[in-house]
Amino acid sequence: MLRYSRAYPPEAVRAFEPASDWVATHAVAGPLFLWDDLSVTADAFADEPAYRDESPEWQRFCREQLRFAVPDDVG
Repeated sequence: MLRYSRAYPPEAVRAFEPASDWVATHAVAGPLFLWDDLSVTADAFADEPAYRDESPEWQRFCREQLRFAVPDDVG
């Protein structure tokens, strides 16, 4: 179950080239949501459809470019 998300503009996620097609297809007017498992959804209340990538490059992009981190007090 997903517990924490942070909203990002679609352009921020699209900067990760492998995600750009998914963003172009699924992004609607408004933010995308990056979840604690590093999946991305267009809806804050639904976990599908989601962009999923388990690569070290995606993990690094989320951490370094998007500055994503789950706060210590969540859990």
